[in-house]
Amino acid sequence: MTTPLLRPPRRIILINGVYGAPEHFGSLRACLAADAVTDVFEFRRDGVPDPRAHSGFTPMVDRLSETVGGPSGLPRGERPVLLGFSLGGALALEYALTYRDRLSAMVLINAFARFEGSFLQIGTIPALHLWPNQWSNPRLMARAVHRLPWMRRGLFHEDASVDEIESGMRAATGSMSQDDVRFQLAHLLLPEPEDLAPRLATLAEEMPILLVSSRDDMVVPPRHTDRLAVLMPGAERLPPFEGGHAFFQHDARLLAASLTEFLDRVCGG
Repeated sequence: MTTPLLRPPRRIILINGVYGAPEHFGSLRACLAADAVTDVFEFRRDGVPDPRAHSGFTPMVDRLSETVGGPSGLPRGERPVLLGFSLGGALALEYALTYRDRLSAMVLINAFARFEGSFLQIGTIPALHLWPNQWSNPRLMARAVHRLPWMRRGLFHEDASVDEIESGMRAATGSMSQDDVRFQLAHLLLPEPEDLAPRLATLAEEMPILLVSSRDDMVVPPRHTDRLAVLMPGAERLPPFEGGHAFFQHDARLLAASLTEFLDRVCGG
């Protein structure tokens, strides 16, 4: 009698966005734990120079390459899944365009290839550069957000509790330096390479890509995912989730189930 071969645990590398902290993925990682080994790549400066139009994400792609190829407890040659959220999605795309053969699939959540902010967002970025994290009061900010339904819905989820909101804000302001924030925001203003569109279309033909958006996102509105869907017609897209930018901090179970179904289908269950 032969013993059936067990599939090794799937490895998923999650990449955060601006003000991102590993804790922001806590609920999602817990829901994925039965099916995957997860790592978080943090979008921090750590000595990397400011991005320039000619270099863009290249230094961060190089650093991410070390994480992708680093020790994971999985068999040699195992190709991980890359999950990019917000600005982390732009980095994930840059990595996949360079090293598509090292990945088995990619998931992009409220992401973009290049940020196309509103007039108000672009005008606010210089102020965020100058706002020290130590001036922030997560408890007070969370209560203010919770009392404003449109802001609670646009940043988190209409059913998010004040404790959930405070936890997310405390993680961001407690673990990110202001230099990290300035470094992250600088990537939002990078110009789009002239050949990006055809390269993205080819990428989506060569590897499984899942696009995820949320209906009320006021930070990276669904139009960014709409644009990715046009640029990458070969990618799959889930129906929009309820909630805002960080909806999965509240509704991780539903998202995890959708991700597991997609990855079982395209990567093998």
